Amino acid sequence: MKKNIFTHIGIIAGLLVVACAYMSPVLSGKDLRQGDIQKAQAMSYQQRMEKERTGTVPNWAEGMFSGMPGYQIVTEQQQSVFQVLRNIIIMRHIGVERTIGVLFLYLIAFYLAMLAFGISPWLALIGALGFGLGSYNIIIIEAGHITKAWAISMIAPIFAGMVLTFRSALDESLDKKRRTRRILWGVLLFTMALILQIAFNHLQITYYTAIGCVALGLAYWVYAIVRKRLVPFLLMVALLVVGAGLAFGCNARLLLVNEEYARYTMRGGNELTITASDMYGDQEPAEQNTSTGLDIDYAYSWSYGIGETYTLLVPGAMGGGSGEKVGKKSAFFKNFRTEQAPLYWGDQPFTSGPVYFGAILLMLFVVGMILVKGPERWWLLAATLIAVALSWGRHWMGLNGWLFEHLPLYNKFRTPSMALVLANACVGILSVLALREVLAKERDQKRVNRALYIGVGSLAAIILGVMLFSSGFSYTGASDRQMEPQYGNQWSIIFSALAEDRAHLLKSDSWRSIIFILLAGGVLWLYNNEKIKKSSVVIGAVALLVVIDLWGVDRRYLNKDNFCDKRQLELRRDQWDYDIDQQAARYGDHDFRVFNLAVNTFNDSKPSAFHNQVGGYSAAKLSRYQNLIDFYIGRHINPRVLDMLNTRYIVMQNGQVQRNPEALGNCWFVEEVKTVGSANEEIVALGEIDPATTAVVDTTLFSIANVRFAADSTAAIVLDQTAAPSADYKRYTSKSATDRLAVFSEIYYAPDWFAYIDGNPAEYLRANYVLRAMVIPAGDHVIEFRNEAPRLHRLDRVTLIISIVTLLVMIGSIVLVYRRKK
Repeated sequence: MKKNIFTHIGIIAGLLVVACAYMSPVLSGKDLRQGDIQKAQAMSYQQRMEKERTGTVPNWAEGMFSGMPGYQIVTEQQQSVFQVLRNIIIMRHIGVERTIGVLFLYLIAFYLAMLAFGISPWLALIGALGFGLGSYNIIIIEAGHITKAWAISMIAPIFAGMVLTFRSALDESLDKKRRTRRILWGVLLFTMALILQIAFNHLQITYYTAIGCVALGLAYWVYAIVRKRLVPFLLMVALLVVGAGLAFGCNARLLLVNEEYARYTMRGGNELTITASDMYGDQEPAEQNTSTGLDIDYAYSWSYGIGETYTLLVPGAMGGGSGEKVGKKSAFFKNFRTEQAPLYWGDQPFTSGPVYFGAILLMLFVVGMILVKGPERWWLLAATLIAVALSWGRHWMGLNGWLFEHLPLYNKFRTPSMALVLANACVGILSVLALREVLAKERDQKRVNRALYIGVGSLAAIILGVMLFSSGFSYTGASDRQMEPQYGNQWSIIFSALAEDRAHLLKSDSWRSIIFILLAGGVLWLYNNEKIKKSSVVIGAVALLVVIDLWGVDRRYLNKDNFCDKRQLELRRDQWDYDIDQQAARYGDHDFRVFNLAVNTFNDSKPSAFHNQVGGYSAAKLSRYQNLIDFYIGRHINPRVLDMLNTRYIVMQNGQVQRNPEALGNCWFVEEVKTVGSANEEIVALGEIDPATTAVVDTTLFSIANVRFAADSTAAIVLDQTAAPSADYKRYTSKSATDRLAVFSEIYYAPDWFAYIDGNPAEYLRANYVLRAMVIPAGDHVIEFRNEAPRLHRLDRVTLIISIVTLLVMIGSIVLVYRRKK
């Protein structure tokens, strides 16, 4: 027992050393450039500053898209007793959660999962290294997709918990006591891993995990029927369903608040049945999605090509990344004297690098399909094939088009290539199970030899076959069609160099994969035929080969060059930020917005750090605001729409700042209401009115007594600048002789914002497609808008209660099962 404990401790320490070695620049005080992290820091800057000032994170983010729910960017952690565990396992308290912490979590989580599968510690180590160093898992760390990475790390433990539960219930050789204890730990592992995965808040990964769980459950269902153990199986299903229910309950705030917000975003569908092209007639018509999810063309933009799937075996088959590093001997360097080239020629618009599982792991996967018995072989194969098919997206619309329309919630997600994370976990698991069979003392040598011959021979034959026909490949991809118009007559020279380097990378990486397959297969063959006596030698050799293989590919995309001094990553103002501040001080401007044309206006969050923007960056914009962009402030710019958004400053493409004197300010009274009867009429009417005098209101959703309001030259409504500045609170003062309709240059989001007049609750409505409006009674009044986000705070209490109950159930179950009977 002590020996096993020390073995586990030693292996875990070794995995930590691997994580530290890979991310070694962090230990010398450097930090990793991560694009999405830098975007997130800019997105959340204003909220973080308000927390420093007030002690709380505001619910509303004013900086982007004229305002949006801030808890979709940054928020206080949901109240759950499991948040402590979450922060510990990602190493948040020592500040390495985005680098060493996430890589170590990959490794340790897979290692523990393999132990639950019944694998020996040293074989589990190989599995952990193979999974954790998979190229996609490393590339997303470099990109800054950290919540995705955390969620991916929990896939294998969730599967392991289910397998341990089902195996224990169906194994008739176990006595009641051992069976009960194994079932308990299986359910606890499943529940805890699922709690953490959901808390990491990347629901697309959880969705793919659920698909794998269904495949696993169906395989064991068939197995239970064959073994005539259906009743115990169904009882285990019930236990796992309870565990899943508790996991969802422990994340109730996160899930239900996201569900509420999703209804109003691009992922919730589109009310419009017309497009901007219908209005302007100068661009290709776009298919409009009027259901409850994303537009299928948008959702399937990043679909992995069917041929591109070959990169799972040969990393450079499709050129690697869109900014692949090339040596000084490359054709591209010889022609253009640069060591970075757009070698990627796959079907995606662009990519940071290939999804490469590892040639050795794929060889072992094939071996496992022959040697591994029982339900594992079938559910792992099924889940892998399903994941690959899903990753093809638009390249297999016969299947994926149907799934997009009919599979529940599937149309909420984009980037089908992400489904390969499920395949990566399954390949890793089956490869370790295969190793166990090859190294087993009681094994059929002939059967193992046959499996090795098939595994090594089939993959080597595939690679050699592809190389044989590679001279006939076009070496052109989707990104080439985008680049060609930019270079005109020079494109033929550029493409010639690219094609030469693409062909060379395909061939060199093909030989590379063959060598690793032969070396690993050869070592296993020598052991199986008793040329090598000690299994420890084989395990060490295979582990070393796996690391060398994957480490070598990973270093192409995340290496020391990606690290820099932390000061280089600090958020700094641009010159136009200083210019805006100077002009605002000169004119006395407060609470205004900026329209920045010097950046990618609707895909850049940095400008939002220092000034409230009309643009910004978010993967989940409000659907109505996206429509506003498409019709009036994106390709086609309507100055009056910018005015109603209180766009006081415009940063031109050359970085010069212009003040817009026509901006309508924070609020104003209008004299007329143009009533419409649908979202289509509303968006069209917005381009026909003068928002300074007229408001558009959809009367099928909002009732309004007057269509015309009497003019009053003495009437005024202003934002109260004496109120404590807060993104969650706006106070206005009004004065008028008659009832007036006020329009507020604030984005309408009814679930969170509540209105008050003189301290009493008041009704307000939506006007001008995206703004708030309210009928203000005659006289002097104080109008307040408070972001109360009631569902957010109510669900916090519910989440805390459920998490406490879950923890007590877990502890009580352990005590009940392990208590000593008199």
